Amino acid sequence: EEISQFEPKPILVFTGGDPLMRDDVYDLIEYGGELGIKTAVTPAPTPLMTRENIEKLKKSGAERIALSLDGSTKARHDELRGVSRSFEAILDAATYAREADLPIQINTTITKETVNDLKGIAELTEQLGAVLWSLFFLVPVGRGEKLEMVSPEEAERIMDFLYREEQKRPYQVKTTEATHYRRVVLQKSGRSLSKDHQKHDKIGRNIGVSDGNGITFVSRTGEIFPSGFLPLKAGSVLEEGLIKTYQESKLFKELRDKSLLKGKCGVCEYNSICGGSRARAYSIYGDYLAPDPLCAYYPEGWDGDLWGVGNSS
Repeated sequence: EEISQFEPKPILVFTGGDPLMRDDVYDLIEYGGELGIKTAVTPAPTPLMTRENIEKLKKSGAERIALSLDGSTKARHDELRGVSRSFEAILDAATYAREADLPIQINTTITKETVNDLKGIAELTEQLGAVLWSLFFLVPVGRGEKLEMVSPEEAERIMDFLYREEQKRPYQVKTTEATHYRRVVLQKSGRSLSKDHQKHDKIGRNIGVSDGNGITFVSRTGEIFPSGFLPLKAGSVLEEGLIKTYQESKLFKELRDKSLLKGKCGVCEYNSICGGSRARAYSIYGDYLAPDPLCAYYPEGWDGDLWGVGNSS
C-alpha cells in the first residue's frame, strides 16, 4: 500500500531466496495489481517452479518472470550455480512462461567465470524468447565473495559487446551495478549528454537509477536497504515506513546527491546519468561515496589514477 503512494508507481519485484515458498505470493501480486502496481517475480530453480505455479503467476497479474542463466550449457551453468539440473529447470520454466504468455527476463552475473560464455548466453537468451537481458556486474558481497570480478578494462570490453548485441537482438539489454553502461551507450551511439538523457532515454534505461536512487530493497523482516547489494540498513517498514525512509533517511539522501561523490566519479561529466556503483564502492573501499573501482573511464580534466584517487584540474 505504501508503494502505491509513490509517483510514478515503481515496479515491485518479488525475489529471494525463493518467493514461491510464500503461499500468499499470488494474493500479493493480485493485490498489487489492484493498487496499480506492476509486479515481477524471480523464482529459484526449485521443485516449486512448475508449469502450474508459473501459470498462477500469470493469472495473478505478474507482468514478468526473471530467470537466472549463468551459462549457455548445462555444464557451465550448473557448475557455477553449484546445483545439478538447475539449467534444465530454467529452460523448462522459460517454456512454461512462453506458453502462459508471461514475458521472460534473463539475469546473468558478470564474473571471470562467465565472461567467456556471454556470446553463447546472448544467443540462448534470444532462443528462450526473452524481452530483456539483465546483466549484474559482480559486487563481492554475500555469495558473491566467492567469485572474481572482471577488471575495469574487461568491463569496458563487455559493455562494448553488450552495445553491439543490443543493436541486433530482439530483446533489450540492461545492466545492474554497472551504471557506466549508460555512458558507453551514449558514446557508441554518438548522442550528446542532454537534459533529456538525464531523466529517461529511448535506449531502454531509466537514466540515473542506482542504489538508493530509484531503487530500494526490503528484506523478509522488513528492513530497508538502498539495494540488495549495499548492506546498510536505513530503516524498517514496521517502524519508519518505506516512503519516509526513502525520502528522508540520511543514507538515501546522500546516495541521491551526486555532488557528494568523491574522486573521479565526483568530477565526471557523466555522473548525472551514471554515478558509479555505490554498492561496489562500499564493498571495496568501505565508503559508498567513493569512486566505482570497476570503471575504466577517465573524466575530462582528471589527472588521478584509474581507481579515482588523485586531483582534478
